[in-house]
Amino acid sequence: MPKITFIGGGSAKFVSELVKDIFTYDALRGSRICLMDVDPERLVNAKRIVERLIADLRLPASVETTVNQREAVLGADYVVVTIMVGGLKHYRSDSEIPMKYGVLPTVGDTIGPGGVFRLVRSAPVYWELARDLRELAPKAWVLNYANPMAMNTWTLIDAGHERAVGLCHSIQGCYRGIAGWLGIPPDEVRYTAAGINHINFYLTLEHQGRDLYPELLAAQERILAEHPREAVRFELLRYLGYWPAEGTEHQSEYYPWFRKDQATADRYHSETMWGYRVDSTGNEVRRRQIEEQISGAKPIHYERGHEYGSGIINSLESGEPGFFYGNVRNDDLIENLPRGSVVEVPCHVDGNGVFPCRMGRIPTKLAAVMTPHIHVHDMALQGVKRKSRRMVREAIQADPLTAAICTLPQIEAMVDELFVENAAWVSDWPDERRLAALGAR
Repeated sequence: MPKITFIGGGSAKFVSELVKDIFTYDALRGSRICLMDVDPERLVNAKRIVERLIADLRLPASVETTVNQREAVLGADYVVVTIMVGGLKHYRSDSEIPMKYGVLPTVGDTIGPGGVFRLVRSAPVYWELARDLRELAPKAWVLNYANPMAMNTWTLIDAGHERAVGLCHSIQGCYRGIAGWLGIPPDEVRYTAAGINHINFYLTLEHQGRDLYPELLAAQERILAEHPREAVRFELLRYLGYWPAEGTEHQSEYYPWFRKDQATADRYHSETMWGYRVDSTGNEVRRRQIEEQISGAKPIHYERGHEYGSGIINSLESGEPGFFYGNVRNDDLIENLPRGSVVEVPCHVDGNGVFPCRMGRIPTKLAAVMTPHIHVHDMALQGVKRKSRRMVREAIQADPLTAAICTLPQIEAMVDELFVENAAWVSDWPDERRLAALGAR
């Protein structure tokens, strides 16, 4: 039976949902679940809820916990990563410091100043994981759920662990909203999507062979009257011709058009620091839900959810063919995006591995809004690898939204503040400007 390890296993709500899905597959009902977290207190409820699942379903599975990553990785067949290095404290400062300079994030965890500094904190964790995997579980498949998705997945692959795929929730969820607006059963919608994480568009969107885009545009006025927050996505549809396969809250911060100031953001019904508010208030709600489920006060629903992770593990383990959208290395999968970057494309999976689909060229107007972000990803990773404050700043100044709002000196001042806030993670990074000044003398 497979050993499935969760790095960040103290995330009890997410762990319980994915483990519940894992147990719906016959090939995985005897799995050995290992939960690893740096905070032992967070592991208590995570273990208890998995024990409840095992008892309710009368499974031959087991669950164990540890704060030692090497112990967790040893002999693992699958490693699921769900971490937020720095926690809510730094999630907040990742947003509030840029806001002082006029950069107003909605989520700010995958791109822009906040996404880059989340990588600054996260990359060393992925490097350590890659070293442990190389020694203790070289054939393990890693399913990365942690943001910044593209940069974290790229970091792991760059560190030498090829069996890695990044998983998001958006593509398999966003089309369901469209189906609901148009009165179509979601399971009857057929679509194809491609791009990079969070800037991924439905290239085809059909129902029984009928293109749904004309219907969606025709229903725009009605939908916006009921859901004014969809203004960003409808504007992208009108001007780019395709619907983004990512929630409207994220979308506005990926482009230079929607958040030039708070008045513009308000006009698009786009809430500043939406992600932080949802996560910080939602943590307590999720904690109570888990405790109620452990005690039996709240029922556990055992229907399989829509997360890709459990199906991927089942296909790899049992050989049963499966399909999902994953973040993988661009080995000519999308021809007009930089080779070697991380793209999000359809993937086939079975007992032989994961096989991403070649999508050819995507519309140039879509590649044009994705490519700047790929260069940010690349520069950020190279900057962190080289411990270069200058290269991290260069990555942030290339971010489309940041560049639309700030001057270069303002960006430099903002990045300096973020480095001070993240001093614990960059204590051994050299002060390049000071060294340059000394050299000039």
